Amino acid sequence: MNEGAQEPVADSATGSPRVAVLRPFIAFVLVAGLACLALTAFAQVTGPWSSVGMECYLLAAMLFVGELRAIPVPRGDDTTDQITVSSTFATALVLIGPLSLALAVQALAVFLDDAIHHRARRIMLFNVGQYLLTLSAARLAFALVDHRPIFALTTHLRPEDIPAGLVAGAVYFAVNNGLVALVVSLNTGLSMIEVLSDDVRFQLATSSILLGLAPVAAHAGEFSVLMLPLLLLPILGVHRNAEMALTRAREALHDDLTGLPNRELLRRRAERALTGLDGSGQSMAIMLFDLDHFKEINDTLGHHVGDQVIREVAGRLTSGLGPGASVARLGGDEFAVLLPDVEDASAAQALARSLIERLREPVTVDGVRMGVQASVGIALAPQHADSVETLLKRADIALYRAKSNRGETQVYRPEIDRHTVERLSLLGDLHSAIENDEFVLVFQPQICAHTGEVLSVEALTRWLHPRHGLVSPDLFIPLAENSGLIGPLSRWGIERALAELSRWRASGHDFSVAVNISARLLTDLDLPEFIAETLTLHEIPASRLTVEVTESTIMADPKRALDILGRLRRTGISLAVDDFGTGYSSLSYLRRIEADELKIDKSFVLQMGLDDNSAIIVRSTVELGHSLGLAVTAEGVEDLPTLEALRALGCDRLQGFYLSPPLSASAFETWLRKRPTTFDQVLITLEGGAE
Repeated sequence: MNEGAQEPVADSATGSPRVAVLRPFIAFVLVAGLACLALTAFAQVTGPWSSVGMECYLLAAMLFVGELRAIPVPRGDDTTDQITVSSTFATALVLIGPLSLALAVQALAVFLDDAIHHRARRIMLFNVGQYLLTLSAARLAFALVDHRPIFALTTHLRPEDIPAGLVAGAVYFAVNNGLVALVVSLNTGLSMIEVLSDDVRFQLATSSILLGLAPVAAHAGEFSVLMLPLLLLPILGVHRNAEMALTRAREALHDDLTGLPNRELLRRRAERALTGLDGSGQSMAIMLFDLDHFKEINDTLGHHVGDQVIREVAGRLTSGLGPGASVARLGGDEFAVLLPDVEDASAAQALARSLIERLREPVTVDGVRMGVQASVGIALAPQHADSVETLLKRADIALYRAKSNRGETQVYRPEIDRHTVERLSLLGDLHSAIENDEFVLVFQPQICAHTGEVLSVEALTRWLHPRHGLVSPDLFIPLAENSGLIGPLSRWGIERALAELSRWRASGHDFSVAVNISARLLTDLDLPEFIAETLTLHEIPASRLTVEVTESTIMADPKRALDILGRLRRTGISLAVDDFGTGYSSLSYLRRIEADELKIDKSFVLQMGLDDNSAIIVRSTVELGHSLGLAVTAEGVEDLPTLEALRALGCDRLQGFYLSPPLSASAFETWLRKRPTTFDQVLITLEGGAE
């Protein structure tokens, strides 16, 4: 059953009315429980104990061990509770054996378990008393319903006794939970209804199942002592399933890299904190931290160094907070701090500045000494929002302003962001934009560097807003990701790109199409099935679709991303790593996802004719890709010298405005009809166009 009261009761020094009632109540429960034990022992001590079978002693032993082997189970959020299998064997012993034996063994096991876990003395005494009362009440209920002697040393369980056994289990459940709820109510000031509503539903789904096994255990023991150990098998199954459920619950609510709460757990805790605001003048605050120049650390030193920096940041943020506050990692280099009880905006801002100073203290990773700088956006409830979602949005607006100057802290004010009204307006329009056909796809070809043949086209999404005109992807993509609309938008883009490719294939063109997948979409376990169904719908071989993901997309949630990418890869879809940096940081991930293609970040390609370091990075990436058996695509081909340099380096595919800008579907078809058939003719045409 449940573990009874496990948290320390209120300090007696407070002298509060609740404590004045609590201590006598605990004393009453203990005295009443011990009285039941004494009365039962007195009534049964002279009985014919030779009639007590071995099954009763075995049930007592299993009760004792079960009490000491609690099963941890998740409570549906970030809390963990425990259930003990002792309830099964204790209730079974109450049904067929000496009540005094059940009470004595239960009291000893509870006392020993509380001592091992160093629980407070008053809790130990309460737990002993309430279990003695619970078992006594269960035996009394069984005897009254079944018209049996209360103090009989043994009771033969008959089929018609099953209803009485179930009543005994129900009484066990009611008395146990009722006594615990009452002491928690006295200790916390919550009403009994509040305590029970939070606990009984959980207990019904867990402990009641173990109680339901009690008549089975009693009947099995009477049939043969050898049957009782077999009951351990389903109980071990329960234990194993509970461990697996606890692991899954933790993985679902925590960041894999740092162990910190993730966005969902932050939201749950914030919801509870928001509900707890009682009008006392205190506030709840959410602070969003974004690390400045973190991408440069990843690109220069590799993701393995970036991971260590992220862990260090997580540790410093956590150690810099008081009790009650929570740190969460939202993904990438973004963290959130929840302050459930803060005086005002000035106090929150002062804490944010102290945390920034803590982060600036140098950290040494792989022999490199570096400092970490962060920008912080702050929003408070109820001043700035009355819901968690709005509070996060307001904190994000403040962070957007703080990042414009790097290293700042900003508290939300409507006037701090000149784009606030436009962004909020766009967010509202975004919900209906897909249905209104406001999004269009444009296509940029990828050319074979050796033959000039079109090998693939990259599908890019554009938003033609009816009032604002062409909206930059840099603006609407983050809005879609933060609002949860990136899934529908991405699915629309994939379906439309494959529909266009199907039409071009019908016209005799045999090239591939590439689509970008965001980090948020790589958490969608239904994505591989959707893509497979869409390929089938348009009769396109899986090999003619390339899914492009960035290194940061993979690193946002490596475990989930690698799982989904692996499923896509097994269907025959090609995988490309976009915006590739130095390459060394993602070597292990390239091997694990079995990528087919590397796309060199266009920032390096654009600078390779001006910056020796960029040229070295491009050459190294080409060599790395080829050594791994991957095709290498260079983005950002803007002029003829860059094109020729890339061909000389052995780059496989070229993409950029010099070859073709992104084109609408119809314009791309025109471009296909007019383009030359050989690479030499392509160069002549381009040189002529340049002149």
